[in-house]
Formats: sequence, structure tokens, C-alpha cells
Amino acid sequence: MKRFTVLIAIAAVLAIGAGPWVWNTFISPRPQLELDPLKYAEDSSWSALPVEEPNPVWVDGWGVDVFLISEDSALRGTTQSGLQKRELRGRRQAQSLKASLESIGEVYSPLYRDNATNDDLTRAFESYLRRDNKGRALIIAHDRPIPDSILARLEQDASLRERFGGFLSISDTKDGIPPLDSNEQQAPAEKPLPYCNDRLNEAASCQMVVPAHREKGLWTLTSEGTPGGEMVASFPEWLEANVGKMAEPLGDFEEVEIVDIRRPGETDEKLEGDGN
Repeated sequence: MKRFTVLIAIAAVLAIGAGPWVWNTFISPRPQLELDPLKYAEDSSWSALPVEEPNPVWVDGWGVDVFLISEDSALRGTTQSGLQKRELRGRRQAQSLKASLESIGEVYSPLYRDNATNDDLTRAFESYLRRDNKGRALIIAHDRPIPDSILARLEQDASLRERFGGFLSISDTKDGIPPLDSNEQQAPAEKPLPYCNDRLNEAASCQMVVPAHREKGLWTLTSEGTPGGEMVASFPEWLEANVGKMAEPLGDFEEVEIVDIRRPGETDEKLEGDGN
């Protein structure tokens, strides 16, 4: 009888302790915090960026950037504390992957709102192309589907597609390879894709699987050498032989002051008199 009473007491204590969690998680979950749109012109909106701004292609020749789309960089939370923990996790994951991906080139990884994923990732990508890319070659690494708008940009922009080196799909393979977009099956494409250049279409697919495993909840790449293998390692050499570098933009024309040039002795009065 005494043992039964003790068990009831323990169950009661557990129920009291778990009650708020059960209520907040299943019965009446707290609403997610409403977050303002991120400003991708500010460094704080990125979970990984180059330490120093890389030189444009017209200065130092071909360089390669990696645009990293990480599931862990999605911001959400029902409390400020939870949101801060999520942001810290995203930054830790991006920095960990950056250490492995820097063998390819400079890494850019945006934070984004979980409830506005496609909009934020699209804005981040466009901001990167406008402010940071400067004609450099590009590879996209991801562990989640890529917004259709980014794929469409690659398909429609011939100059960008020409210097695009493909997708690095981060996966432990047992959970399936992350699809390029949410409408695809979890497997690399078996036919040429419209957003990949001819070099990659000759290889049948521009999606390269990068083996990884979770360590303390974060991805760690397990492949040896350059992630993506020879297709990525040989990319700069192929660019040098096949793709023309972008020229330095002229920028906006400056306003030019027009100065009236006159002969010695000419005045406004004399010119008006001659006109009559």
C-alpha cells in the first residue's frame, strides 16, 4: 500500500511539472514571435560571411563563392530566449560548415524567418548578387529545398548560369538526399537541368551529394578533399578556359557642369546686342 502511495505521489509531481509543457506544446501552443523582415545589407542578418571582402573577378581573376542555405538558420521562437537560442544555433552551424566549405571559396549564409522562408532567402540571394558577387563564380550548398525563385533566376540569367558550379546537397543519405525544390523526389536529377551550365549537364546532374553526419546536433562534413569532389575542384580551371570574365561596371554617370566658354571681352550684354 505504501509503495502504491509513493508511486501516486511521484506521478502527481511529474504531472504537475509536465503540465505547463503539455499545455503549451500540445493543447494551447504559444504563438510564434512576429519578426521584422531582415535587412540583408547588414552583416547581422547573415550567419556566415567572409572575414574580408573578396576582390571582384575583374581585379584578381576567377574566385568562387558558396551561398549556403541551412535549415538551422531559420529563425523562430515563442520567447525571446528561445529565439536567441535558435539564432545562436544557426550561427554555430553556419560557422562549422564554413570551415569545411572554405576550401572551395568564400561562404555567404543568410539567417531567415521560418514563416517567410522563400521570401527571405530570395531577398538574401538577390542582395548577395547585387552587393557581393561582383562577377565571381557561384556554388549553392544546402540541406533543405531551394526556393523556386532562386532556381528560376539561375535558369533565366545566362551570365549567372554560365559561372554556376552546381549544388552541394548536404546529407547523411539515410534520411534521403535533400531535393533541389519541394516538388522533386529525394534523388539527384537524372537529366540535364535548365538552371545548370553545359559543363554540368554533360555530367548528367549538377547536384552533388556531400556526405555528412550530425554531431551534437550539428552537421559535420565527412567527405575527404574538396566537397563535391573533382567536379568542384576543377571548376576554376574550367572557368578560365571557357567563360569570359565580367568587365568592371561603369557605374552611374556623374552630373557634369556645362561651362560657357567665351572669347576675351565677350559679356552677356554684348552677346545680347549681337543677337539683335
